[in-house]
Amino acid sequence: MRLLCLSDTHCEKLEDLPKKVLDLMDEVDLVVHAGDFTSLSLYEEIERRKEIFAVRGNADDEELKKLLPEEVTFEVEGVRFGVVHRGNYLNEFYDLGYKAKELGVKVLVFGHVHRFVLQQFGDVIVLCPGSPTQPRLSVASCAVLKVENGKVNVEFVIADEVACGMDVRLKT
Repeated sequence: MRLLCLSDTHCEKLEDLPKKVLDLMDEVDLVVHAGDFTSLSLYEEIERRKEIFAVRGNADDEELKKLLPEEVTFEVEGVRFGVVHRGNYLNEFYDLGYKAKELGVKVLVFGHVHRFVLQQFGDVIVLCPGSPTQPRLSVASCAVLKVENGKVNVEFVIADEVACGMDVRLKT
């Protein structure tokens, strides 16, 4: 089974996403979104296309914040997954490794940082797919996970040619 992992899309509608993401959505079995859709309409459009496991983000509108949970868990082919938007990000994401243990999952997908992160803590994988539309100090990205026979393969995907930095104001 193949999963498309997204976060921090910050769009109003599906057509605002890069073509690469839309193509991948057609190819996968389900979508995982780690928050910050921004609009209910984007969530609903994805939900009409694919089964989706999603959480709310800090930038989501009030309708989405009421609709979506802070965290969700699910199982695919014997592998338990968890999804959260953000943690405290102390000590190189170790807190998310503990969150994964707390949720009883082997793979924890998170968002908020707008850049691709992949770390392993013992037998737990913690990953942020990045942002396909508003990357921070990174390329526009998402991730495709292939789950087969209890194993997970993570593929980092450059979603668009857009790369972005942070706004810095210099004194003149």
